[in-house]
Amino acid sequence: MDLEGIGAISAAAVAALGVSAAVLVGRWQMRGALRAAEETGRAGVAQAQSTYRAALDAVHTEADAAHLQWRRSIRRDAYAGFLLAMTRCVQAAEALPRGRLADTSEDLSAAKGELARARNDLNSALWVVKLEGPPAVANGAEGVSLLTFELADALARKAEFHRAASSLHHLSSSNPVAAELDAALMGLAVTVDEMGYNAQPGSGETPPREVTDGVERVRVLYGRLSDDIDTAEWVALLNEALNYLTNPQELQNQLSSTVEQLLPVCRQALDDQSRSGHDSPPSE
Repeated sequence: MDLEGIGAISAAAVAALGVSAAVLVGRWQMRGALRAAEETGRAGVAQAQSTYRAALDAVHTEADAAHLQWRRSIRRDAYAGFLLAMTRCVQAAEALPRGRLADTSEDLSAAKGELARARNDLNSALWVVKLEGPPAVANGAEGVSLLTFELADALARKAEFHRAASSLHHLSSSNPVAAELDAALMGLAVTVDEMGYNAQPGSGETPPREVTDGVERVRVLYGRLSDDIDTAEWVALLNEALNYLTNPQELQNQLSSTVEQLLPVCRQALDDQSRSGHDSPPSE
């Protein structure tokens, strides 16, 4: 083979080696590019996931805060509604007419209806407080409710007595027996006070002879006026003379004290609601 042939073969071999090297270099470069792209993709996905988690956490935090604020608002409205219903119940009882029944029959019926509605509203408001809780507030509210109903009953009985006393005083102007009964009832009240006799239910105290004699006297006088004074009026007059009825002022003082004890419990419950996440919905 001459030199030209040998040169051609050598050039071809060199060219072939050059092509193979170029292919290898290209593959290495492509693999490097793929690895770089893969790493970039992983980093991008990780960043996206981190951003998503941060956004999701922020949404959950805002939702939890909004839920807690909503729950606190519900409780506050429940507590305020209960205290308002309590006040209206007492006011309705205080508004019962105390004048002569004959002059206030329509007013008395309307006032009794208003008191019945106020009692129902208070009972409903109590159930809302019990539902919203917490137990410390619910228990305190129940005590306030019981005292309110007791006070309303006492005020109703006191108003009934005043109406009966007004009727008896009006009758006394034209009936000597009514005037005598009026005086006898006042005398019985003085005797009960002087003797320190306690006619309250459950006292178990035996009435003194002076009290027993006074009760018998007013009963005899009432027997002569039974057509003019009905049984309900008579019972109201006798109970008042015996100091049998609970003093509304004492109950009013107890109620005020109990409400004052309830208020800080309500405030504490609202503050705890603002700070705690116990009532918030679980995060996904």
